[in-house]
Amino acid sequence: MLICGIDFEATSVEPKEARIIEIGAALWSTELQTPVALLSVFVDPLVEIPEEITKVTGITNEMVQEYGETEASAISKLEKLIDAAGCCMAHNGTQYDVPLWRTTLARYEKQDNTTLWIDSRTDIVFDDLITTRNLKYLAAEMGFTNPFPHRAVFDVLTMFRIASKFDWDAIIARAKEPTVYVQAVVSFDEKEKAKELRFQWFAPQKIWWKPMKVSDLEAMKSTCGFQTRLLAGPLE
Repeated sequence: MLICGIDFEATSVEPKEARIIEIGAALWSTELQTPVALLSVFVDPLVEIPEEITKVTGITNEMVQEYGETEASAISKLEKLIDAAGCCMAHNGTQYDVPLWRTTLARYEKQDNTTLWIDSRTDIVFDDLITTRNLKYLAAEMGFTNPFPHRAVFDVLTMFRIASKFDWDAIIARAKEPTVYVQAVVSFDEKEKAKELRFQWFAPQKIWWKPMKVSDLEAMKSTCGFQTRLLAGPLE
């Protein structure tokens, strides 16, 4: 099977506000356990890259202006890789890469026709001793180093090297499982319980929440020590 792994570096951590500044993608063969095609391209966003983004990624305005392509050209190249794949994969894609990609496509009156998105942050079942989901630290847990974290194609290859240590059929089956959005109904004194289970604080509504697979929710209910409530969808 061929999977298109994708990572975006962009002007904002808010996907609906962000403009892509770098696309990294790899067409990965699960049979050969290696990439068979790579894409790495700067994109000129036609807006200033915030200083805090440059500090994290190392990508400057001068770099994208001199070496970058137009957004339309870059997404066309990515679409060709996606079309060759059976599904797509991104680390934390559910929260960031997928909504950013769909927002970008919408500017060109296009839609995301991907049949399945795998999120390596949630669709790989890690050992209980591995508590991090940060890609850089996950690599370290797996015994290797990403030499250029927050550079798109390097993050994609890091993701695939991690995923290749697990059963692809199990990853894909989990990706197909429905995702629900869950609120942890906790008091101020109980908030540490929610934090330990990686619930996120959403300040506008003053609640702890996170996306979960249905099977994980059922397993958690009997051990978490607090009530849960299903939300209508992701909080934005």
